[in-house]
Amino acid sequence: MTTRNITLSAFALNAHQGRTQRPLNILGERTLVKLGNADTDGAVAIFHQTIPPLAGPPPHRHANEDEWFYVLEGQITVEVDGERSVLQGGGSAFVPCGTVHALRNFGNTRAQILALATPGRFQHFFEDVSALSRGETATDLLSKVRS
Repeated sequence: MTTRNITLSAFALNAHQGRTQRPLNILGERTLVKLGNADTDGAVAIFHQTIPPLAGPPPHRHANEDEWFYVLEGQITVEVDGERSVLQGGGSAFVPCGTVHALRNFGNTRAQILALATPGRFQHFFEDVSALSRGETATDLLSKVRS
């Protein structure tokens, strides 16, 4: 059996701070990495996402990550394996890996959520998406693919 000694570092962040140089843009959703992959030796990552009206990822599944969503402000509709739930502040949803899910802000005002992903390397995917999206929303990108 191999034993690893891991030393994690403590830190504190203000409301508009994250663990990346600047906020990520996940298809139009401003995302702050509040707890990053490197902070937990890959165990978990936590994101603070601001979701504009009519935004949110389409149905998808993750092969390797579990996700948990917690609504801070506004209202989010979450679909998990075809079952929809409307979540308001304080509501949450857990999505095990391999489960088809989507979330959408059908409201007229922005919503804010915390999203937890385990393992934490999911942060790298978000960084890649942010680098590619250049401020475009999911709807913008889908319309380009379809044309």
